[in-house]
Amino acid sequence: MINTNELSMIQLVRENDDSAALQSLMKKYRPIVDNFYKIYWIEGYDRNDWYQEAYIVCHQTCKIYDGDHGSKFANFFKMRFNNHIVSIIRAQRAIKRRANSETQSFESIMEKNENMFEFLTRPAPKMLDIVTHVETIISELSDLELIAFRVILGETTVEDACLRQQCDIGKLLRASSRCKNKIRRQLTQK
Repeated sequence: MINTNELSMIQLVRENDDSAALQSLMKKYRPIVDNFYKIYWIEGYDRNDWYQEAYIVCHQTCKIYDGDHGSKFANFFKMRFNNHIVSIIRAQRAIKRRANSETQSFESIMEKNENMFEFLTRPAPKMLDIVTHVETIISELSDLELIAFRVILGETTVEDACLRQQCDIGKLLRASSRCKNKIRRQLTQK
């Protein structure tokens, strides 16, 4: 059975949005929040974010709680908070699934014989501006590194690149290594 002090705090929150009463309820039910914090992990959420979510759920629970049906507030809050946390996790996973389903592997692009430049210049929603990065990368490459980049992309063979640049394979490999380093540096730059 719910004690009268707790019931009065719930009524204060329901009728007056009393923050002191809400804070008292949260102090009492903080162990529930801490237990869920140990069980679940939400990306980007620290303990304070969890408490904020708990305050929101506790406030909503006070607004709809009806003790006349025999349920205890603690159990009702625990169930609603658990459902809320699971909903947040599901939403995060849905975003990840959508991002994963919209990706294309380099191999699939090559199998379709798509032009790499056309692929990179296509607009991609909510992604890095890859075109800008590629333009910056290309502008930083020497002639030999640019040929090595074309070899990396599969646009030309190693033999043709060596003939065109009049160099040996070792020199082309070093240029390829420099090219990869420049690409890596540009893409990891903030």
